[in-house]
Amino acid sequence: MERLEFEGFGGVRLVADAFGSPDNPAVVLLPSAGNVRDFWHGSAEALAEAGRYAICVDLRGHGDSGHAPDGRYDLDAQVCDLRAILAALPTRAFVVASGLGALIAITTLGETQTPLVSGAVLLDVNIWFDEIDTDRLREALHRRTALFDDPATIVEAFAAFPPDEPRPALTERLMSAYTRREDGKFEWRGDPRAVAAASPLLSQTRLVEAAGKIATPVTLIRGSLNQTISSDVVQRLQAIIPGSQIAEIEGAGHYAASDREDALNAILVEFLERKAPRQPLTYMGGSEPRVLRDALGCFGTGVTVVTTIDANGEPIGLTANSFTSVSLDPPLILFSLLKKSASLQTFVDAGRFAVNVLHIGQQPVAGRFATRDVARFDTIDWSIAAEGGSPILGGALASFDCSTYAVHEGGDHLIFIGEVKHAWFEPHRDPLLYFRGKYRRLHFA
Repeated sequence: MERLEFEGFGGVRLVADAFGSPDNPAVVLLPSAGNVRDFWHGSAEALAEAGRYAICVDLRGHGDSGHAPDGRYDLDAQVCDLRAILAALPTRAFVVASGLGALIAITTLGETQTPLVSGAVLLDVNIWFDEIDTDRLREALHRRTALFDDPATIVEAFAAFPPDEPRPALTERLMSAYTRREDGKFEWRGDPRAVAAASPLLSQTRLVEAAGKIATPVTLIRGSLNQTISSDVVQRLQAIIPGSQIAEIEGAGHYAASDREDALNAILVEFLERKAPRQPLTYMGGSEPRVLRDALGCFGTGVTVVTTIDANGEPIGLTANSFTSVSLDPPLILFSLLKKSASLQTFVDAGRFAVNVLHIGQQPVAGRFATRDVARFDTIDWSIAAEGGSPILGGALASFDCSTYAVHEGGDHLIFIGEVKHAWFEPHRDPLLYFRGKYRRLHFA
């Protein structure tokens, strides 16, 4: 993570955190009123892993960004801030924004004749407010920026509006907007004038006109249980923004970005890959074996070592990625083995096998069990965990000890189906992956 600073309207310093390589396409993420840039950190990490340069920004008067000495927190000042950020980037960015951030994005995109962005994802956005809505928003922001005794009371403040939606979880993301004072109380990180100005920003006529002039791909996201922004409101907004689309996150309320982060990130990555792939798409096709192998290599898998015991009681093992689950009742898994394999008959005769899923640090183990003419189990920690079982590799991410349930023909392979007698797994490690003919590593745990 890299800290960035931009100069906004009136010289106000805007602080941001950047994830990924600056050589990749940029995505600017704007939070809502009362939230800080940490709100988007989880999504930014996912976007960076997907090959994007994700920049999470503190709005003026929020978090570490500067306070406006003249009290300028109006929509014009916020729009100028976003324009300054976009102008400072080497390439045309995407914008992902929530709440107030989404209103700033709508105004910026609609009122700028020269396209500033390549697309936008707008979360929890409404441009039609009556007096009751405005009062509720003002009250909610006032509650969330008060002084709190402990984290539990912060959660209560968020849960109070809206009261009938799923309660927000007590997460680092929620707490990131607060700092603990010397007296132990928790204080919102920002200028109170910034949130006090949020509701007067809601200029409906201006927002409607701007939305109708947006000329870039837009996806609108809402949680299916969101009571403050109904499905009708989002559909109404879709009808105004040319070519826009809607995505709903099932089971999420107003806090979809934090409580359903995986679902949100999936929508973001899908939108970016569909609207702006990192490289021009070039499909290759044919019926030759090489084309088939390369196409199959596009299916990323884990890496396993399949083991058994031969007639002499010696351990046998080989590396395989042709492994999958088959059934939960009964518990069945399968792997396939080339008919030309020297170990084929041993696995057929043994009537049992184990599948050991390798973790991120076990690439040397995978290489050893894929190499011919070596004593594969030498220097390898393994054991028979249950009577009549097969070798279980020490430190594996997961292991499945099986009896052979069935063996089927599968072209030039035999398909071994095993009934799982016992399974083990370690929940804190990451998997070793295989994709396009190479070992890969991603950190999830």
